Amino acid sequence: MIKRTKPIADALTQARAVLGLCIAILGFWRGRDALPQVVLAVIVSWTTDLLDGPLARRDPERAQSWTGEHDAEVDLTTSAGVTVYLVASRYLAVWLGVAILLATLGLWFLHSHQLAWPFYAMPYAVLASIALRAATVLGWALIAYVASVSVLRWQRLKGEFLPEFFDAVKNIRVSLSNGD
Repeated sequence: MIKRTKPIADALTQARAVLGLCIAILGFWRGRDALPQVVLAVIVSWTTDLLDGPLARRDPERAQSWTGEHDAEVDLTTSAGVTVYLVASRYLAVWLGVAILLATLGLWFLHSHQLAWPFYAMPYAVLASIALRAATVLGWALIAYVASVSVLRWQRLKGEFLPEFFDAVKNIRVSLSNGD
């Protein structure tokens, strides 16, 4: 049995950052022809994201590593990589890709990570839509993956992620009504 799981978790997170960069490069290098590889890279990326947190929490040494502290930024890298792929492959207009990236990064740097989530998810939704038309089996694989992970992680989704998102929305409304 492996006792030190933090290095494995960090390697998975780092692999996800590399995958995000590779996805973007595929857009410039192979364009639309890379769609199957991009969909598979996204599924691998999502799987590393699913596994790295539990592995890091299982490590007996509870100290968080630099990589672990930047897990959310790595998630952002993958989403940005998909956006760049979509623009470079001409699936998405440049202005729309730039708008999605600016909205995501703007909210991110304003520390409204939860409010950035919908923008962060847009490239994945666009990719799934395209894959359903151009690579049907892979499109359905993306949807099946999201559905199965949603079922498996329902308690965390319901108890943590959704309340965080709605609290962030509520805080924006309160700030706007107070004139902040």
